[in-house]
Amino acid sequence: MKKQTMRIRCIKKNLLYSFYMTLSLSTLLILGSCSDKNSLENKQEQRVDSLIGAGRDSLFSDIPAAKKYLQEAMNRTKDSMKYYDAFEAYSSIYYLENKYDSGLLMKQKTLVFLEKQPKATRRQELMASVYNAIGVYYAQMNKPDSAIIFLQKSLQCPPSIESKPDLYINLSDQYKFKGDLPTATYYLRLGLAVSDSFDLDKFKFPIYLGLGDIYLGLRDFKRADEYYLRAEKDYPNRKFNEKVIFSNNRGNYYYYKKEYKKSLACFKRAEKDLESTNYDFFKNMVYGNISDVYLNLNQLDSCKYYYEKAEPYFKSIDHKTILYYINATKIGVAVAENNFALARKLQQEIKSDEGIEPNILSVRTEYLEKLALKTNDYKSAYQYLKKRMIVNDSLRDDATQQRIADLDMQYKQDSTLMKKDLLIQKKSAEAQTFKLSTYLWILISLVGLISAIFGYYIIKKRNNMQRMKFIEQISNLRIGNIRNRISPHFMFNVLNNEMQGVDEEKKQRLFTLIHLLRKSLEMTEETSIMLVDEIDFAKAYIELNKQKVGDNLTVSWDISEHVDLNNARIIPMMLQIPIENALKHGFPGMEGEKKLSIKILREEEGIRIFVTDNGKGYHPNGVSSPTSTGTGLRVLNQTLQILNARNRQKAVFLIQNIGTQGETGTKVEIFIPHHYKYEYK
Repeated sequence: MKKQTMRIRCIKKNLLYSFYMTLSLSTLLILGSCSDKNSLENKQEQRVDSLIGAGRDSLFSDIPAAKKYLQEAMNRTKDSMKYYDAFEAYSSIYYLENKYDSGLLMKQKTLVFLEKQPKATRRQELMASVYNAIGVYYAQMNKPDSAIIFLQKSLQCPPSIESKPDLYINLSDQYKFKGDLPTATYYLRLGLAVSDSFDLDKFKFPIYLGLGDIYLGLRDFKRADEYYLRAEKDYPNRKFNEKVIFSNNRGNYYYYKKEYKKSLACFKRAEKDLESTNYDFFKNMVYGNISDVYLNLNQLDSCKYYYEKAEPYFKSIDHKTILYYINATKIGVAVAENNFALARKLQQEIKSDEGIEPNILSVRTEYLEKLALKTNDYKSAYQYLKKRMIVNDSLRDDATQQRIADLDMQYKQDSTLMKKDLLIQKKSAEAQTFKLSTYLWILISLVGLISAIFGYYIIKKRNNMQRMKFIEQISNLRIGNIRNRISPHFMFNVLNNEMQGVDEEKKQRLFTLIHLLRKSLEMTEETSIMLVDEIDFAKAYIELNKQKVGDNLTVSWDISEHVDLNNARIIPMMLQIPIENALKHGFPGMEGEKKLSIKILREEEGIRIFVTDNGKGYHPNGVSSPTSTGTGLRVLNQTLQILNARNRQKAVFLIQNIGTQGETGTKVEIFIPHHYKYEYK
């Protein structure tokens, strides 16, 4: 009953152990499979991110490529937020293809999706991007107030740090369009502060360009030129659309300085860049500017050619501001040609100046003033002059100048504080990310540690079981030897009796046999013996078997003088077994000289022994016989495995067949480290 109880406890213990092992291995498998799956999904989504980035980068340079990238991103992703990110970017293509209403519908569809999602950083940033894009739509439609509403919504989401400067630039453009230059300057300064703080150098080009435009509006040509030159340094690295806008605005700078030839060169550069593209809005805007420059150069035919190219497009999208500008150019041509009736008719086509950018309003008023002067309508000429002065003064009055100067000073004072605040936000986000990463790595490390501990115990248990099995086998062999001792003792007594009266030669052989048997019995009790004893035993064995092998046996011993035979130890039978293999299996049936060579060397790390014969070779798969050395080799190998497991530096027992240049034979190599431990437990 007691044994049964102990057995049940062992079973329970093993079951509990197996349960923990199964749990650990299952955890590893789950983590491994999840890791593989997550790795694959991460690579897929990284590819999607790359496609979206490539699509956005290609919008203004290669529309077909942008379509391809964004469509592939939408097809690949399993993340609905990334799908709508690509979808929103794709909708911008419709803006560039003059399908503004289709683009707006896609952006509104994206908003419907986002409004149903829980508030999160990704959702808010994408929503900010959509509001920004809708603001751009209303800006294109010449509705600055609506544009500002959506741009402010974008700012409240809030957008990502990387997209803030772009949003500030768009807001600045709309306030500049409304003639509110201080507010336009304020947003550009905010954009510059963010760009400086986070090294977003790509936004400095449009910001410098915007500041140049503002100072141009103030007719501060020196400051305007300063900012245009800053922007121009990065001109070669800019995207296609940015280069076009720069050339156009630089052309405006020279236009207002009345350097019309330089102005024309800038506009022509923009025209050339746009020549083979489908960007109709930019293209026709440049045509309108070129038309006005040709008017001031008194090249009226060229002037007509360009405004006739531009006007149909802007009528198709009902862009009031640019149509107002083209109307002013047409009035200027009619006045230059003294076609006053046509000029009056063109004047009547536009009834209201509401919502027109002050600079363009000033241009048309100047041409109407010339019309009044040429028709001797001095009262109207005075009214137009007065109106033009009011418009120009509103842009350049002292209050506006002072307000912008104050903004410059405030920017210099506040930008340092803003950089610090933004840096704190950035560091806080990095700290949060680091904290989450730390928790994740702690969890992974704990699982790994638990798994390693269980793995260690499994391996240790398996090795112990194998070692015990080998020890049991060796013990059984030794017990067999002990049980069979009666036979050798009986043989000793018989041989001693029979030696009486035998001639000296036979008596010597019998003494050698008795010596060999006694040594064999002694060696079975030891895990190691002196090398000198093993050599003595091997020599006795060879001597007894010489007659059986034949007279043509040559045995050579080469023992280095540096080998301390009385202190060096070896596993019993380790030298005798390969010698026995040569004498019993290598030489029988062989013609010619039979050679057996034993070489013992001392090396830096241990004793190395070579046993070489020119016999038939080693054939472990051959037919076994009662006299074979197979059992001895098996016991020797098992003993080595057990002992090597207890030693850092391993002993070696290698058997190789010799088969070079027509020779045959066997070569056995033995290596015993100097400090080898002969311990089973």
